[in-house]
Amino acid sequence: MPQPACIQSCIRHTDLPGTSRLFSDFAYHFDRVNRFYRHDPHGRASFEDAAKEIRYPDERRAALVAALRDQNGDSEALTKLAQPGTVAVVTGQQVGVFSGPAYTVYKALTAVKLARRLTGDGIPAVPVFWLATEDHDFAEVDHVWMFGAAGVPQTLRVNGPSGEKQRPVGPVPVARFPVDELSALLTGLPYASDVIDAVKQAYPDGITMGEGFHRLLKTLLGKFGLLYLNPLDPAIRAIGAPFMSDALRAAPILRTLLTERNCELTDAGYHAQVHVDNKTSLFFMLENGGRATLRLKDEEYAGLANRAADVSPNALLRPVWQDFLLPTIAYVGGPGELAYLAQSEVLYMHLLGRMPVAVSRSGFTIVDARSAKLLERFKLSLPQVFTNETALKERIASSLVPRPVEKTLESALEEITRQVDRARAELLAFDPTLAAALDKSRSKIVYQMEKMRQKTAREALRRDDRAEADAMHLASAFYPHRHPQERFYSILPFLAQYGFDLIDRLHDAVELDCPDHQIYAA
Repeated sequence: MPQPACIQSCIRHTDLPGTSRLFSDFAYHFDRVNRFYRHDPHGRASFEDAAKEIRYPDERRAALVAALRDQNGDSEALTKLAQPGTVAVVTGQQVGVFSGPAYTVYKALTAVKLARRLTGDGIPAVPVFWLATEDHDFAEVDHVWMFGAAGVPQTLRVNGPSGEKQRPVGPVPVARFPVDELSALLTGLPYASDVIDAVKQAYPDGITMGEGFHRLLKTLLGKFGLLYLNPLDPAIRAIGAPFMSDALRAAPILRTLLTERNCELTDAGYHAQVHVDNKTSLFFMLENGGRATLRLKDEEYAGLANRAADVSPNALLRPVWQDFLLPTIAYVGGPGELAYLAQSEVLYMHLLGRMPVAVSRSGFTIVDARSAKLLERFKLSLPQVFTNETALKERIASSLVPRPVEKTLESALEEITRQVDRARAELLAFDPTLAAALDKSRSKIVYQMEKMRQKTAREALRRDDRAEADAMHLASAFYPHRHPQERFYSILPFLAQYGFDLIDRLHDAVELDCPDHQIYAA
């Protein structure tokens, strides 16, 4: 669909709020960070190199396919994965309410498109979505942000498990998901009924967080051939037990490697996503429905090798365990996950002797027709909206000042500045101390003129009855509660607004060779 002329098709990540230096260099100057990753994601030869490094035994492949068949049923993708030499393009996400933030879908679409390209390049590949059911931070996933026809952000929430014991989120049953509240909120959007029907089928009363998330993603992305992996499945844990046994025995070495890597990152001016010290544990124990951090003496970890199937990895070890389980050629992640991988690279090389290509997911900001018109009307670029509401209102106010008034104020300031400069030159020759005094007066004059310009802008904003509402609309659409759209809203209100074929259009819009954030005019 043609985009309004005022909207850029892409934005560099350096123009987005909160972009870390590590991710910026990963995207645009990979040579600066290549020592923290095994392969350069920007070169297609890297995928061939990563594929050659994979040593994936036939018996592990057979066991994995059997476990995934129980989780997914038979499919063309599973039949393909069963063939020796087939690799996996993996992505994943915590199992949040109603599919979590919109970038969950963007990750999946990136993985799908990359798997298809690799297959076309002669490397048979399937996309796999890792359901992060082991994570125990329920407060992080017990809510989701939506908007309705008015475009105002609203949150929907579920009740968590009682008690203080940490529990994996995936198996937590929820008596009632806020489906009725979602239905009421989306009323008035053109495709709301389609979305509500899908959500009702995915989230019957009493379903677990993990299964509801799984069912909804299968509905939204069914045509793309994704395989879904739940790591809490006993069959999966049995496959991964040998890896976990090795990791437990190597616990002291692994912590030392991570400590050294964190120093390397910080010495290079980057951040370490996860703090590591002498007390850091890479393991949790799954027991009696809970997930408790293992804090043992170094020599005691090896003693748990016979219980490896009950041991759960922390955020830095988890991707390595994942890629023992799967013949992973590439992992598709967001900035935070790519930062984890910069640390985890030392674990990969010690435990697996290989590492997949780390690939940045595609990112989108979806622009509705009203917002596109407002950006054009107020002469705003999208990055200018990524600010606090007060600053946004000031920018909008400035754009509303009539051009003749604006020119008059500009001309007045230019003329005053010119006359003051002329007087200063004369005073400097006569008495330098008087020239210095005039400099102070000049600053006051410029300040007063700027103050007048701001007052004029505020008056223009006051006279425009819709401007403040327009500012709120833009803030809610693109930077709600000072968060990027894709990290804040679920994909569901966008589907209710534009229909389920939006996912097909976003899939087509994924540009694997473009490192930038994409602007999509829906």
